[in-house]
Amino acid sequence: MKIILRNPAGLLFVLSLILAQACSGNKTVNENSETIVIDLESNIGKGNVVDLSSVASEIEYIPLQTSENTLTDDAESISFENGMFYLITRRFSKGCQVFDIKGNHIFFFDRTGRGPEEYFFVYDSQILPGTGNILIHGENGIRRVYDPHGNFLEKFNVPKDSRFGVSPILYISEGNYAGAVSMYRTENLSYAAVLFTPGDTTFRYMFPIPQFQTKDPFIGPNEFAGMSEVPSSSQNFKLIRGRIVIYGYEDKARLFFPYNDTLFSISPEKKIETPFLIKFGKTRNPGGKDGDASMDKYVLMKGSPMENHDFLFLEFHLKGLAHEPYEKEIILRSGRIHRYKVTDCYALLNKKSGEFTLLNLPEKNLPGMKEDILNGPPFWPKYVSSTGELVSFCSAEELIRWAENHKVSPKLKKIIEKLDENDNPVVILAKLKKQ
Repeated sequence: MKIILRNPAGLLFVLSLILAQACSGNKTVNENSETIVIDLESNIGKGNVVDLSSVASEIEYIPLQTSENTLTDDAESISFENGMFYLITRRFSKGCQVFDIKGNHIFFFDRTGRGPEEYFFVYDSQILPGTGNILIHGENGIRRVYDPHGNFLEKFNVPKDSRFGVSPILYISEGNYAGAVSMYRTENLSYAAVLFTPGDTTFRYMFPIPQFQTKDPFIGPNEFAGMSEVPSSSQNFKLIRGRIVIYGYEDKARLFFPYNDTLFSISPEKKIETPFLIKFGKTRNPGGKDGDASMDKYVLMKGSPMENHDFLFLEFHLKGLAHEPYEKEIILRSGRIHRYKVTDCYALLNKKSGEFTLLNLPEKNLPGMKEDILNGPPFWPKYVSSTGELVSFCSAEELIRWAENHKVSPKLKKIIEKLDENDNPVVILAKLKKQ
């Protein structure tokens, strides 16, 4: 059943605080008309296997061209925009291999160097929705933008404010970026996110921070150790605990705050919406020492949600409340196999019907949706494109092993028969079912 709050009192209270703080040059318009309530609390302890066919109409397995110059054995993430796949290594340590929709290699992107159009260190990167342009966050906070073929387009700095630092930033539409406030020079939090245009020297809009539902929304300065891009005067900074989760949907920035329950949305026109509210109930971590002392009793969102027109894809740390924990193993550098218990759980919200589901495992120790179209391994997107496709990838070896123990479709079997276990990853592209 779809539960909708229409201008709910609780949310109006939060928004009234936001709007009351906004000065005339920082005014917003609250265009929220409905908020979908995600009843997480009532779903704890139960779940269902979800078939991919209930979400997607078709799925494609696309082997990426393998050669000595294109081999990528340590890909961490993937993007798909403007008909091209971008296979990205961790922190761009080995650049990015770019392939077309059929898996043919186009080029290898790496602009490291000391020239004005180059970077010599990468803190973060993203593929811009729609265009497929490549944004690199490099040294000294400089952002450089390249076209889908690697040609330099522009560089810019994020506007500075003496009170706080902003990271990461997010492209939301032509000429418009949003950013999450991450570090503060003061004990008094004022803003949570910003809007700006490249070339600005000040932020075009600063989103006042909602009332935190936690006793201690900060990480102390002594916990900065090991973090990247920490100011030299970090002893004077506080870091918002857990960092603000920020992701893009259409031309909006979505924001979710640690230990809070409301997912906010900001448009380039400064319109604030509250599209989703997660009902944590008794499972919500209160934060501070109380939360740290009883972690197994509370649930936290993991990572960043992904969203398209019809679905919201989520992941939660269920910890001691996990109804279906499973086991994973990794091979350590010593060669020893390390096994550990996982209590994370994928979740799916149908935005049209309001149906919310915690996903059960379709296969022992393998989370995701049951791939019932071509009978491949369980599927969960690593990326949702700006046009709504769900994208993931797996190793060639993984697919070969799967086919040895499962009956796959003739179409998938034909693809797998041509693979060598040392080949490049295989991209999995799922196209949405018409709702």
